[in-house]
Amino acid sequence: MKQKKYHWQPELSMAIISWSCTFAILFLSLILSLEYTRPYLVSNIVLAVFFVFALLGLNRYFKLTDRGVVIHYLLPFRKKELRLESIQTIKIGTKSIEIVSEAFSSGSRIFIMPKKQKEGFIEALKEKSLTDKIVYDDQLKLGEH
Repeated sequence: MKQKKYHWQPELSMAIISWSCTFAILFLSLILSLEYTRPYLVSNIVLAVFFVFALLGLNRYFKLTDRGVVIHYLLPFRKKELRLESIQTIKIGTKSIEIVSEAFSSGSRIFIMPKKQKEGFIEALKEKSLTDKIVYDDQLKLGEH
């Protein structure tokens, strides 16, 4: 059976920076394509770079395994597995979740998630018997604190 992916974005400032740079590449490609009336190789190459960055930006997701949570980051080779025992608490906000664990260098990490993705992820965590570690916090902000 195929494992479910739960997509997320980094905290707000990093998400804005990464997506702004990605769309700047798109606009550069569109500007270059306006210079010529026929297909232009340079603008097509820059457009291909935009698609690579857009796909990398959408490559952030969680996967649940029997041992823990695998967090896939922007770059495919930089994934991290959090063991279920290392997760201390999971704070659920209105638009984000915060995972507190000693596996993170700062002690915790905030992940922005769409509502349906967040609800599905919470239900999957409850099935993994992490109900006692889940805390609902309406005061959880989107940025680092």
